[in-house]
Amino acid sequence: MQERYESCKKVWDDIFTKEAARVPGDKTLENRGLNSGIDWLCAGTDFVLDFGCGNGIMLFYCALRGTKKHLGIDISPEAISLANRSKAKMPRGEFEFCQGDVSFLESLEDSLVDGVVLSNIIDNLYPEDAAKLLAQVNRVLRPGGKVLVKLNPYLEQKQIEAWKIKVIAGNLLDDGLLLWNQTTDEWTKMFGEYFLVQDYKEIFYEEYEQYNRLFLLIKS
Repeated sequence: MQERYESCKKVWDDIFTKEAARVPGDKTLENRGLNSGIDWLCAGTDFVLDFGCGNGIMLFYCALRGTKKHLGIDISPEAISLANRSKAKMPRGEFEFCQGDVSFLESLEDSLVDGVVLSNIIDNLYPEDAAKLLAQVNRVLRPGGKVLVKLNPYLEQKQIEAWKIKVIAGNLLDDGLLLWNQTTDEWTKMFGEYFLVQDYKEIFYEEYEQYNRLFLLIKS
């Protein structure tokens, strides 16, 4: 499966090669909406999985909130290398970072984790892989477990045309990476197959002048 994401992997490898190892100074994220979402995810949670973990920063924020065990998975070997160097700087928490794609989750036990982070990853997959990811997350998450999902903004047709974004097929776009450009209602219906939507909000990123969509889900 990794071969079909080779161009995406190269982009992220280039980004993470240029980053220095780092961890948060405290538990507070700059974005208030995401900050409250991580607070919710970590309350009563011991073991967190972050699929598409990048440099591991989200798991480090979780650990500063008291979570104990952390598993990060990312397709980029440079991201995993960086996360492994950074974890040595963390004052608390156990961390394991592994390179892999959706198929990596198949090796994990049922009901293994208490919480899952999917931050700007599920809409950067081919649709069939996104569906597999949700099914695997549902399997490895304990009953009543929590999922934080952050999505890119939905792009209207006029934006796609103005920004000259390539349409691969249907609502699957090439914006330099992959973007499965589903509406919020479409995502809500897809998540509803496995999860209850505890909350939904749009959170603004001033530096990018755009909103991300944040879903807080509970395994039903």
